[in-house]
Amino acid sequence: MFECLIMGDSIAVGTQHFRKECVAYATGGLNSHQWLNKNVDKSPFVAKTVIISLGTNDWKSTITAEYLYDIRNKTKANAVVWILPSATLKPTQRAIIKEIANEFKDKTMDISQFIGPDGIHPHGRGYQSIARNLVSQ
Repeated sequence: MFECLIMGDSIAVGTQHFRKECVAYATGGLNSHQWLNKNVDKSPFVAKTVIISLGTNDWKSTITAEYLYDIRNKTKANAVVWILPSATLKPTQRAIIKEIANEFKDKTMDISQFIGPDGIHPHGRGYQSIARNLVSQ
């Protein structure tokens, strides 16, 4: 069992740079469906702490809830923390993640204060702050 596992997209990749002790199943640019297909052979996803950053690359054609529920059902951990996507650019995906987290009694992390100029990704110091805040989760 891993101590810490970070799963997801480019935000997960950036977060792992500041949480070197964590194993990462993370690839930039993947939506939830693509991520699940790429990593399904690693299922179940087992760690003491799992950090998930998915949904940012999901679009209307992606059935976000279905894929994220599948990922969460395949996740076995003492604690799960979801990094929430941008409230302005991805409100639907953000709401879905909050619903799933609530159902599973997981924690969420709002990274809005750390978002850089592109409106999606944290800036460099933002990733440091996210990693630091995840330690206290």
